[in-house]
Amino acid sequence: MGEWSMWANEQAFLSGILMVMGGIVGLFDFDGFGFAVYTLAAGVFIVVLEYPRGIRKKGSTVQRKFQHILHPVMCRLEPVSTNYFVRFVFYLLISIPCIFQLPTILGGVSIFVAGLIYLKAALGGESWACQTKSNVSRAKTRTNRPPEAPPPRPPAQTGQNNGGFADIQLEAANGH
Repeated sequence: MGEWSMWANEQAFLSGILMVMGGIVGLFDFDGFGFAVYTLAAGVFIVVLEYPRGIRKKGSTVQRKFQHILHPVMCRLEPVSTNYFVRFVFYLLISIPCIFQLPTILGGVSIFVAGLIYLKAALGGESWACQTKSNVSRAKTRTNRPPEAPPPRPPAQTGQNNGGFADIQLEAANGH
């Protein structure tokens, strides 16, 4: 059994971006202006909610840039933000109004799929955990130094052999 919460986090984050883009497109020259505004606001909320990553079981979590700004907020909303069943129901309910306008359908279906992945993670016993400085370890980037010695070369061949091809005398084409 794998860790489904990381997949759900990425899916929901990208779904929020799709919802924002669909909401912006839906504001212009489409019927259902209210659905576009709703999808735009919900997309922004989902992007903010899903931006911080939780801790993986293996401990090899790679944080997103500037995650430390939103992370304390997620830790304070702990009963709601850590339970994946709550996120499943929330995303299921959020996705329903998104299917009533053409530009917002893709974001609505995508957030529904993210909710299903969160349901799979919740059924597997996973939950969002706050990161502390002690349990986050980032691999140090190593810089490679230039080589100190040239690469090995094959031994030089003796004689006049133009690149390993033998000199072949060609006869004239007319048979003489």
